[in-house]
Amino acid sequence: MLEPERRQLFLETLRPPEGYRFDRAVGTTFTLDLTALLAVPLAFTFRDAEDQDGYLASEPISLLESARRHASRITVFCHGGYTAVPRSGQTALAFLEQSVIAVFPRRRPGRGAVFHPKVWVLRYEPRSSGPVRYRLVCQSRNLTFDASWDATLVLDGALQERRVRGYSLNRPLADFVLGLPALASEPVSSERLATVETLADELQRVRFEAPEGFELSRFLPFGMRRQNPVFPAFQHRPLLVISPFLDGDFLRSIAKARPRAVLVSRREALLKAPADAIDAFSEVYSFRPGLEPEPDDSETELVPLAGLHAKVYVIDDGWNARVAIGSANSTAAGLANPPRNVEFMVELVGKKSRFGIDALLAPEGESGAGTFRSLIERFDTEEAGTVDEDADEQRLERLLDDAAEALARLDLRASVEASGEDRYVQRLELGEAVEWPSEVAKITCWPVTLPAHHGRQLEDGTEFTGLTLPELSGFLAIEVHASVAGQSRSKRFARTVRLVGLPENRLQRLLATMLQDRERLMQLLWLLLAPDDALSFGEFGNMLESEGGAAKWGAAFPGLLERMLEALATEPARLDTVAALLDDLGKTEAGRQLLGSDFRDAWGALWAVRSRQQ
Repeated sequence: MLEPERRQLFLETLRPPEGYRFDRAVGTTFTLDLTALLAVPLAFTFRDAEDQDGYLASEPISLLESARRHASRITVFCHGGYTAVPRSGQTALAFLEQSVIAVFPRRRPGRGAVFHPKVWVLRYEPRSSGPVRYRLVCQSRNLTFDASWDATLVLDGALQERRVRGYSLNRPLADFVLGLPALASEPVSSERLATVETLADELQRVRFEAPEGFELSRFLPFGMRRQNPVFPAFQHRPLLVISPFLDGDFLRSIAKARPRAVLVSRREALLKAPADAIDAFSEVYSFRPGLEPEPDDSETELVPLAGLHAKVYVIDDGWNARVAIGSANSTAAGLANPPRNVEFMVELVGKKSRFGIDALLAPEGESGAGTFRSLIERFDTEEAGTVDEDADEQRLERLLDDAAEALARLDLRASVEASGEDRYVQRLELGEAVEWPSEVAKITCWPVTLPAHHGRQLEDGTEFTGLTLPELSGFLAIEVHASVAGQSRSKRFARTVRLVGLPENRLQRLLATMLQDRERLMQLLWLLLAPDDALSFGEFGNMLESEGGAAKWGAAFPGLLERMLEALATEPARLDTVAALLDDLGKTEAGRQLLGSDFRDAWGALWAVRSRQQ
């Protein structure tokens, strides 16, 4: 368990099981990287989403097509004000504007309450026959490219025809999913609500299969409407805690009266924790940063991991061990009853000899090289509490966080108007007046498709002029500048903004803008016609980069005609997407020249057959 060499990339956990295709998904995260979100549809489009060197696909056409194909069926709930601003020019983000929903905890009895779960619920449909299948991915990592040590639990299960009497194990999970839209800062669309309701209903008829050696014990949502269980439970049993962030009062409460209490955390957190709270534990370990397991035999180049971000709780309970994995740190905000945060954990039960505290802490040599114990070292408890937090720095950080959250909650929309041939004005409209503390010096904003130097003061009526179609964006970058006691800092984040007055068929036209020559057109059509998960990005990338690749794509028409005939026979709906694209191209002289008469003639005959099918 938690062996360093057993690394699993996030995209691998999302890919459909053999014989299945992706249907829809709901995910939750605290912080969000929009570029990382762009990578999610790649997992459902390609058998592999990496090139021959092991790097994630970044080719614009493949990103754009995978987002177009799947974004409407991906919904991500994230804490408002903690979405990273992507690099400019990411045209494919336009397809994800409706996928991101900002949420906030319902209960706020104290400062610092956050929406903190890291859960994905995915639904897959069979390609031919078989039951609908579900996957639950519960992890400690956010949807970012952070390269920390994290813990992930993957549960697969088949949808049953009816609920089994008395089977209520999944009810907390279903209630958690169903309750997400109520935390949103703005009304959730009917399409997204329908997805949430479908998943919540069907989850109660899914039998999840626990990992080998385990039984599924409990789903543990915290901070929602459901009454929170005491956690960690079994107060008089041995406990091991792995948590990167710590709270002195909470540490004292969970270590109290236990015959053995073990704590693993980051050295920085242990140095700041109160000494008496650390002394409540019989064993304390710090994570050894910069360690990396021995390379495996695969050809994929893995990014070195650094730092601890996993949240794991292990309780020795007689002959068994209770292991909980998820999002909650050992803090009162995360796990007090009631907690301020929204969190999610999953508890499993297995044999103590395999999964208990001693098994997890087994030294190298007893359980083989590369154990979890090799990543940690004893912490000198006399060092606890020797590093103080800077009060002014903490105040400045809270000020920026509060301002970002207020801006993420702000009633904000944007109107779009044409201002000449293929140019637009995007104008911001504030639904309410806002007053900021005197420490907030300036707030600037810009569409995320533009570089930061285009930023302008955020106010009602702020305009961005001369924008091209790809530069219009429903994601707005915001930067807050503040000063406290001579210290100055800024915080930058992105949020969604409702766009009114967008050009008709905007997303289809965006696809057309990417087609600069016949090669690009052939590449896009090749992707449009390929079935889900039948594509290999590695093969696609090889064709793009191979010697003479341009000539191959230029002469690719016969192969595409064969693909179109195959789609007409097996998945004719794919031709409808092609038709929409070709219709947009045919509206301009440049587009008609790009298509060529040979292509238009063949397409016309094929589309006539498709039209008779409808």
